[in-house]
Amino acid sequence: MKKSLFIAFGLIGFVSLAQEQHKFCGTTEAMNEVFKNNPEARARIEKSDKELAEADKKAFKIGYENFKNGYSINETQKNTTGNNSVQATIIKIPVVFHILHQDGSEKITPEQVKDAVAILNRDYAALNADSTDIISAFQSIFGKAEIEFYLATKDPLGNCTNGIVYYNNTLTDWTSGDNCPYTGTTAGKWNPTKYMNVYSVKSISSGAAGYTYRPGTWGSGNAHDAIVILHNYIGSIGTGNVNQSRALTHEVGHWFNLPHVWGSTNSPGVACGDEGVSDTPITMGWDYCPTPTGSQVCNTGAFENYQNYMDYSYCSMMFTDGQVTRMRTALGSTTSGRSTLSSSTNLNNTGVTSPIVCVPDAGFEVVADKVYLCAGSTTQFKDSTWNATVTGWSWDFPGGTPSTSTDSMPTIQYNTPGVYSVTYTATTSAGTDVVTKSNLIVVSSSTASIQNTLVESYESIIVPNADWTIDNTGGGPAWAQTTTAACTGTNSMMINNFTNSTNAVEILYTPTYNLSAMNAVSPGLVFTFKLSHQRKTTTASEKLQVFSSTNCGQSWNQRYSKTGSALANVTGANTSPFVPTLASQWRTETVAISSLLAQQNVWFKFVFTSDDSGESNNIYIDDINITNNGVGIEEQFESSLGYNVYPNPGNGEVHVAFELTEKHSVKLELVDVLGKTLEMVVNKDLLNGSYDYSFGSNNKLASGVYFSKLTIDGKTIIRKIIIE
Repeated sequence: MKKSLFIAFGLIGFVSLAQEQHKFCGTTEAMNEVFKNNPEARARIEKSDKELAEADKKAFKIGYENFKNGYSINETQKNTTGNNSVQATIIKIPVVFHILHQDGSEKITPEQVKDAVAILNRDYAALNADSTDIISAFQSIFGKAEIEFYLATKDPLGNCTNGIVYYNNTLTDWTSGDNCPYTGTTAGKWNPTKYMNVYSVKSISSGAAGYTYRPGTWGSGNAHDAIVILHNYIGSIGTGNVNQSRALTHEVGHWFNLPHVWGSTNSPGVACGDEGVSDTPITMGWDYCPTPTGSQVCNTGAFENYQNYMDYSYCSMMFTDGQVTRMRTALGSTTSGRSTLSSSTNLNNTGVTSPIVCVPDAGFEVVADKVYLCAGSTTQFKDSTWNATVTGWSWDFPGGTPSTSTDSMPTIQYNTPGVYSVTYTATTSAGTDVVTKSNLIVVSSSTASIQNTLVESYESIIVPNADWTIDNTGGGPAWAQTTTAACTGTNSMMINNFTNSTNAVEILYTPTYNLSAMNAVSPGLVFTFKLSHQRKTTTASEKLQVFSSTNCGQSWNQRYSKTGSALANVTGANTSPFVPTLASQWRTETVAISSLLAQQNVWFKFVFTSDDSGESNNIYIDDINITNNGVGIEEQFESSLGYNVYPNPGNGEVHVAFELTEKHSVKLELVDVLGKTLEMVVNKDLLNGSYDYSFGSNNKLASGVYFSKLTIDGKTIIRKIIIE
């Protein structure tokens, strides 16, 4: 596996491990763009480079050109402050992590951040255990930077902090360039001459996994002077992993003024070069880990330092003494804007040397999101207080066993069906805070509530009730019972989706069913429902899914899914709130349950997701039936596919959409009226998910009649296509 780095309008960022073709941008072009927009930046960078070059010369007695051509450095050729020796002073750096998120997995935990800081401290102190694997040619110049990183305990106003700040902000999907994620937020108030700012985001539009700028690029105190990195490249736990955990070591190296070891491009493996540090040999750079002898490319017999943190190889494990000198010089330079970070005044003001403890802002999570349980099952809870390290825990679990706990991560058993709240009190030496999450734990009976076939048209029940429940945790319009439209009788379930927010998710839970008993009485059981939906625009992409669970909601499997034009059964666009008025505006949908017919306790949920651009319209469902209605297995499977060809008629290009609930062998062909294959767009195994392919995307189809031929596991379904 290879690990690569990209540039995104500045210096460099790691990208994920992959064997795919790497995307690279040019360092020179990126920095020239900065210089063009900020002419004064060039002078600052050139002044800084001169200072660093002088420091580099003083650090080594060996001739620069000799080493670059492959000679080794021995102990007599190095200063006494060389390999793994104790530096004159330890440099301490206050750090703050800004976590931009939208309550997804990108909202990483304080534990993950602390793990990342521990890795930085290990690598910059040369205490990494894998240093024993450094090849012998570079063991003698394995540099100990003795730079220590501390999460700040005081914010810019002197208030308490734990050095981790959360922002619920759409900028977590970050667009590369000048529009930095911290511009316009309170994060910009954390002066980079006082704190090393690290911004954790969900995505970066350039494809980079992180980037930063050389010291002095933006001038002293500019908010752009920060490190931006994807959340899953922070630390080795949580969303991070060991393979990607040194991405931050690399980015901090750039922030301390280290270039790539091959020079000022973002293209390793292209040409031999160097970055101007005396003891790093000329190299072409590596995006994989070669053998020692295989690294002797630029100079015959001379090893290249592919194990350097500033290379792209996945086996990075060292800085050199020269790189240590360059970083420590940058941290003492007034030109770079880094010199104030480690001053005694700043270390006091940021709480490094005079730490303070925060009154906690209490928070907790359910481990593995295990909030749905079968009666008699257990679940575990953990503290997620973000602004302080908790020293005391007090829990209340009504309905649970035990009902109270002072453990840091209590495991609780729930024996009685019901919906239960949890209260947590977090304590530090500065005080306490209490948080309650209402209706958090949902406990279901291990015995299904319905043992017989179901025919439900919502005429004789009121929803929600003990069996039919609604999840509207996101707010906004939810599933609701209505008397304004129905397929049968006067009642149905609907979402007043016309004014819903983008990507809103609304859930309707059914009762639980003993499908085994039901199918024994009426073999060939089929799950059907009636649907009515019209889109607000012809490009809207609302989605309806049906999932099943056989373990009281602890895990779910998709059984039905339709999106956009495949979901809408009423054609055309409707810029007014849709209300079905005709019987023809209802369509029978089938949910695939053949694999569940032996299960004794099955729970279903209808999950509706509104359009991602806000162009949404109302949706209705009715007649939720689980019966033997004469629909065969093949018809049931075909209906569950949501196989749809659009636009049809078309004007030279058409799309084919379908859904799979499990892995299948799939072949999709465009054939003419004589059955001749004109275009084969897929012929392989596909996993469960939504698929959308196109015919005629390269060469527009001529006017005429064609057929879309979809073959799944040997069964063929054909749709007629008309090109006008």
